[in-house]
Amino acid sequence: MSSLGRRAKLSIAAIVLLMVGLSAAPAIEARIEGVTGRPVDARSQPLSAPPVVTVSGPHEFVSTVKGRPVRYDPCAPIHVVVNERTAVEGADRMLSEALDSVAAATGLTFVNDGYTDDAPSPRRGSSPGSRGPVLVAWSDPEESDALEGAVAGVAGSVSTRGSQWFDTGAVTLDGPQLGRLVRQRSGYAAARAVVLHELGHLVGLDHVDAEGELMQPEAQPDVTDWGPGDRAGLAALGGGACRDY
Repeated sequence: MSSLGRRAKLSIAAIVLLMVGLSAAPAIEARIEGVTGRPVDARSQPLSAPPVVTVSGPHEFVSTVKGRPVRYDPCAPIHVVVNERTAVEGADRMLSEALDSVAAATGLTFVNDGYTDDAPSPRRGSSPGSRGPVLVAWSDPEESDALEGAVAGVAGSVSTRGSQWFDTGAVTLDGPQLGRLVRQRSGYAAARAVVLHELGHLVGLDHVDAEGELMQPEAQPDVTDWGPGDRAGLAALGGGACRDY
């Protein structure tokens, strides 16, 4: 089984100057307990279609197989559960808006299954190819070593080696760090940008060194939404035929 992880680093200057630095994370074992075989809510055609993107730009994918990006099945919803232990003020709204944004940019469908006590872990689940809900965990460095230092978030998805499909994934966010940011002027939009960036990694976007893109390694304070390259990559990740289970 292969696994992919990305980190977001956050630092806040005294006068609400936000700089979000993003660097590659060690690989994470995010094998989440689930079932194998065809999901009961999978359909025979895509649940929605990605938008037609007329303006492109630089983008990268975290993994490719035979030249195609590894992605989630567009014909089955991506279920999400949330651990809100260190959730910031407005966390439900923030995550909902971020998921809606990714859904609109990819055509993928997300279903929020509610809350869980599951904690982020470098090893979750049992066997390769098993699927379960994506875990979005509001955590802290004491619980998750991946959030040590200035890292504000880490995310990734897993697939069976050689497969072009992601099985499941995880997003872990530093609640205390993002909570301090939310309380600053324009901090909500900046914190949501971190969540968007991590969800971009979750569905298969990698870093790209280009100004104006949300997936760039060193983000700009005024970039709080997808750039043209981000949108082109997200549309590609949401397109294509159904997964053959």
